[in-house]
Amino acid sequence: MTEIGPASLLRTIRPARLRVGTAMALQAVCALMVVGAYVAIVDSVRRPVDTGEISWTPVVVAVVLLLGVPVVHAISYALSFAASRRIELGLRCEVVDHVSRIPLGWFTGGNAVTRLRTSVNTDVGTVTGLVGEALPNLTRYVTVTAAAFVYLFTVSWVLALVIAVPVAIASALEWRRMGATSAADRRYEEARTTLAARTTELSQGIAVAKVYGLADRENNRFRVAADDYADSYIRRENDQLRRGRMTAVLASWMSVIGLVVLVGTALVSAGLLAPVDLVAFLLLAWIVSRGVWAVPTALMTWRRSSMVLGGVDELLAEPPLPTPETPRPPEPGPVALRFDRVAFGYTTGAPVLTDIDVTLAPGTTTAVVGASGSGKSTLARLIPRFWDVDGGTITLNGTDVRDIAPQDLYRVVAFVFQDVALLRMSIADNIRLARPDADIADVRAAARSAHIDDRITRLPRGYDSTVGVDAQLSGGEAQRVCIARAILADTPVVVLDEATSAADPESEAAVGAALSRLMAGRTVLTIAHRLSTIAGADQIVVLDDGRIAEIGTHDDLVRAGGRYARMWRADRVALR
Repeated sequence: MTEIGPASLLRTIRPARLRVGTAMALQAVCALMVVGAYVAIVDSVRRPVDTGEISWTPVVVAVVLLLGVPVVHAISYALSFAASRRIELGLRCEVVDHVSRIPLGWFTGGNAVTRLRTSVNTDVGTVTGLVGEALPNLTRYVTVTAAAFVYLFTVSWVLALVIAVPVAIASALEWRRMGATSAADRRYEEARTTLAARTTELSQGIAVAKVYGLADRENNRFRVAADDYADSYIRRENDQLRRGRMTAVLASWMSVIGLVVLVGTALVSAGLLAPVDLVAFLLLAWIVSRGVWAVPTALMTWRRSSMVLGGVDELLAEPPLPTPETPRPPEPGPVALRFDRVAFGYTTGAPVLTDIDVTLAPGTTTAVVGASGSGKSTLARLIPRFWDVDGGTITLNGTDVRDIAPQDLYRVVAFVFQDVALLRMSIADNIRLARPDADIADVRAAARSAHIDDRITRLPRGYDSTVGVDAQLSGGEAQRVCIARAILADTPVVVLDEATSAADPESEAAVGAALSRLMAGRTVLTIAHRLSTIAGADQIVVLDDGRIAEIGTHDDLVRAGGRYARMWRADRVALR
């Protein structure tokens, strides 16, 4: 994950720059009001000493300023937090809008969904700390420190320089501590990473460990990692306390006031400082010491925010799916699907598919078979443009899929993949995803065709039951909901990639019947490992290392005695 620079931060803040700027300005005013109140208090003491008369004006000014500080402070934070929420909303909308235009293949990456969830739900929230607190706080502390020091310098430049020395040393030490990584820090990060890995291993592999009698060993590995993490955490905290001890001593308000009392008294005794001027230092010197913590704290927040917002920028940098300037909808009616010398690879110089040349006639079923890694799933996912081909074309009734607007393409092509995808919404809404305006009668008709209506009606709230809340479905049942969704979409082309993989033995027959209903009268491309499920296909394409090794009907390929025939015999043996 990369860090963002000041230009990227300014771009992030731009939508609410007026509120952010106003909030920072109000914090500066707030700081000046605090210093002004103390100056007025000093003046209220100085006048009786100089003139022998008490003036209530500076007292009133001090009280008004002190009472006004929390009001201005509250207005400033109301603006800064409102700005941060606006920026958060804008970033989330920008990310969601962008990922809706990213090729679907991006979501099949190992950590793509985790990256998206983290960016939208967690990372964007760091803007609250940066915009809502860090920037206003930095403005306030810098302003109040500078204003207090300037005033004290005018009162006594000697004593002002005396308190400036430990504050400057403390600031340098704090900067160095914030920018350095100690051995304890490195050990803590290593232990944290190890604990995360052991936690994942334990949660995902506990069933296997128990089967082989290794549960105690896995528990011990986790316990050792947890103990090491706890030990490294304590060592890091102690190390940070040790490294920050000198800073805490030098920048402590008690240390600064003590120094003022010691040196100030000596200056008064020497006739170099008026006793009343010592009051000014007693009231304001501690404010100067607070500036030691302002910039390093803001820097730490900046680093954390720049890292997570850098991840958001990386996400926004993902290239969107190219869309045609003048889309061409496919011809209406039954659809012919054509792969014309198609080539594709995930990376340059590593082809996954080469010279794929095959036609799927309207209303026919084409099955694609081959060994694992031969490119079957990749071929299927090129049709709905999970990725775009590197060479050749894929056409629907002669129209290149790249020339069809994505929303029009998904009205022509439906797909049911091995990864069952149900959203946390009602069963009815899950089925009507492709047709949000479909009424419940159409939804139920699709569910009946998918052999899932009876199961849904037995749920606590029927079709209004929410997936994951009061609708707990088995893999085969969830698969049939996905099939019902495809039936309701009523597209002329259907892509099936291991569509029975989530079916348990009890529901496999129902899933098979639902697929038969879905495939009827449509142009179908299906992938399956069990050859018995596709023996009746109109044509079978055998892939080998990304190339077409054989093509024909089941009977023709068996008689040919080639690769498919060997696969068929092996499949028969496995079923015995």
